[in-house]
Amino acid sequence: MPNSVFVNEGKTLEVEQGTNLRKVAKKNGIQLYSGLDVLLNCQGNGLCGTCRVEIVDGKGVSPMEAIEEGSMMGWFPWMVRGVPKNHRLACQTSIKGDCQVKTHPPYEIDKQASKERRQMFAIWTIFGGIFTAMMLLMALDIVKLK
Repeated sequence: MPNSVFVNEGKTLEVEQGTNLRKVAKKNGIQLYSGLDVLLNCQGNGLCGTCRVEIVDGKGVSPMEAIEEGSMMGWFPWMVRGVPKNHRLACQTSIKGDCQVKTHPPYEIDKQASKERRQMFAIWTIFGGIFTAMMLLMALDIVKLK
């Protein structure tokens, strides 16, 4: 059975292969969340990005999927987090072999990507407003014809 070493907590856990990292941490009293995230998280559905961990050696875990990468970058239009290759969401990570895990890794805000996302959000908001106004006017015309 693989060993998972939680570096910050000084714990080495023997787990079955294929076990979810978040479930292992919760079962063994390892806190993955900080601040309000303790209460305001997605309960392991891969949507909020708050159970971020660092896989020290980058090995021994399942590969990252698209939903996980999107959640780690952040869904908000005004901020994009930088995502180092060895950062993962515990709720979306399965243990495949021996691994070392650091909880609460620091992350940075990607200023250029955040700026681009805000610009796209503004453009789509404007187009959405125009489209909604056109549909409303068409609906009003239809009502007047009857």
